[in-house]
Amino acid sequence: MHVNDNDKSHNLNELHLNLVGKMFFASVGAWLMGRLTNMKVRGTPEEVDAVANVLMSSRRFQDELSRPGASVESVTQKLGIKHSSAKEFERILGVPWPL
Repeated sequence: MHVNDNDKSHNLNELHLNLVGKMFFASVGAWLMGRLTNMKVRGTPEEVDAVANVLMSSRRFQDELSRPGASVESVTQKLGIKHSSAKEFERILGVPWPL
């Protein structure tokens, strides 16, 4: 799986060690908080799906936490989905989902 940074390509499993990795996860964090960011992610269809799934489940969990009237059950359900997506992300990409 590769992430582009100024036309340079980096493997995702190398990102935790360098500035590009910090920028990638900062962009993901900004997106999760509702700020628009542009990111290009390339990889196999399975890798791209794993990233998309973990991003969406993380976002849905954050949205549920901030939703007025959210129940413990609804938050727990979203958290469970997020954990499942994170495990799948780690299985496919070989690195844990940090958020």
